[in-house]
Amino acid sequence: MFDTYPPKCVVVGIDGSPAAIRAARWAVDEVAGTDIPLRLLYVAQSISNANPVDARAALAAADELVHEACRAVSEMGTPLKLEAEIIHGQPVHELIAASRSTPLLCVGDTGPSPQPGAWIGSTAKELALSAHCSVAVIRGSNTAMKGAGYIVARVDETPDDFDVLDLAINEALHRHARLQVVTAPPSRSDDIASDRRRCLALDMFLKRLADDYPDVEIDTITLRGSFLDYLAEHAASTQLVMLSAARAGEVRDLLGAPGGRALGGSDVSLLVVGIERPGR
Repeated sequence: MFDTYPPKCVVVGIDGSPAAIRAARWAVDEVAGTDIPLRLLYVAQSISNANPVDARAALAAADELVHEACRAVSEMGTPLKLEAEIIHGQPVHELIAASRSTPLLCVGDTGPSPQPGAWIGSTAKELALSAHCSVAVIRGSNTAMKGAGYIVARVDETPDDFDVLDLAINEALHRHARLQVVTAPPSRSDDIASDRRRCLALDMFLKRLADDYPDVEIDTITLRGSFLDYLAEHAASTQLVMLSAARAGEVRDLLGAPGGRALGGSDVSLLVVGIERPGR
């Protein structure tokens, strides 16, 4: 996944939950067969005025949770470089700080916040909106199963979208999944020649991917309604949705109440691709 942008490591946020274990296991395929370490990061919240006995007990509990996550990864039997670390601070703040030194941060979603219409937890939402790298929010149990559902990539003809496609083809390879490339209908711009050039560039890029990766089945779908309408209709057959962080409005809608109406109750995971987030 990271041939063009070699990372120092892939980071997984660990908090002791089954969702975090799923995220760690999902991330194994991101580093398998490479020299890229998988770093499990546990953020222990500092306890004000804690006595030494309580502090030692909290550290021992955190250490056991990290070891449990390491065992879950090791049991998969995939050769990889595995690192683990316990740091102190506020989880969202520290994970955003960690996102500065890696192109991929993975977190498990434990469920929606109490806000009406939410489909994703507040921590995962904040990281997807604010981290300095790509963020994978892993949900449901089907994400660990090879070939369980489509990879859906929302793209058009921008350079950011081509980066999304590059990563999406690798996700499809890793997970033995079919790739659906979802595009908007042609615009009604007055600059018809420019629109045709952009469409041609995307068509050529997709053809190159198909030629270079014949083992991946690629479907190209032109939207007839909104992207969220499409996801709502196909949520049951989708395992992972990918889109660029540069699509700020679509990302906010997807993470907010409109996304909740489309994906509430589903097991769909999300990968916001932010190789270079605007303004960062």
